Amino acid sequence: MNAGENPGVLDGKVALVTGAAQGIGRGVALALAKAGAAVALVDTNESGLNAVAGEIHALGKRAIVLACDIRRRIEVEQAVSTTLATLGPVFVLVNNAIAVRHAKVEAITDEEMQLAIESGVFGSLYFMQACFPHMKTLGGRIVNFGSGAATMGMDMKGAYAVAKEGLRGLTKVAATEWGPYGITVNNIMPNVRTPLFDEWFESLAPDEQKLQMDLIPMRRLGDAESDIDALIVFLAGPGGSFITSRTLHIDGGRAYYDR
Repeated sequence: MNAGENPGVLDGKVALVTGAAQGIGRGVALALAKAGAAVALVDTNESGLNAVAGEIHALGKRAIVLACDIRRRIEVEQAVSTTLATLGPVFVLVNNAIAVRHAKVEAITDEEMQLAIESGVFGSLYFMQACFPHMKTLGGRIVNFGSGAATMGMDMKGAYAVAKEGLRGLTKVAATEWGPYGITVNNIMPNVRTPLFDEWFESLAPDEQKLQMDLIPMRRLGDAESDIDALIVFLAGPGGSFITSRTLHIDGGRAYYDR
């Protein structure tokens, strides 16, 4: 059994995961399915979604594919409506998706800033708002994604940092306002291998790569599936029912300022 597997803990629940076609989103979707949830898979990469759905179906679990541009409120609302009609009300919402292009602060364009904010903040907000009416009645779990790239001020991450810190602030406000309805809202900050992370890491010189590894007390990069999924399943299950408004680092100790 992998770290994130907890068979039955989410039986009868419905989860929706954005950015589910690869990387962290794929790992989280598989973990939630293994824990018993039916999963709505959201991304613009429909072929990738179909592959992940195939993996979930092979487990004997339910999954639907929702090709969706999360920057468009109408598409988000349609995705949630389809999920409700096909699988049932969303109990677990995982806002993982973001689209970014990296640049030095002095070179960030309006278009690059708009892309990061629309996908990372507006897209997450749209899904939270679309799921809220039934979560207000039934309760729910929302997990948003921040980044140590923002809190540590990493080079070339200006637009990305703005979006991630904006979403972290939104997480805290939503946790305050929605707590009375039995809705938890948390923010996790992973340092794990994803296609986006690998693109950045492989652009570094060998000595800089070594420096980055030396900054991690556990001396390894995280795995998108095995190191993220256990926490997501825990937060989604009964054990996470009294944890909200938290920023949780999954980074092998990299965020030394906030241990």
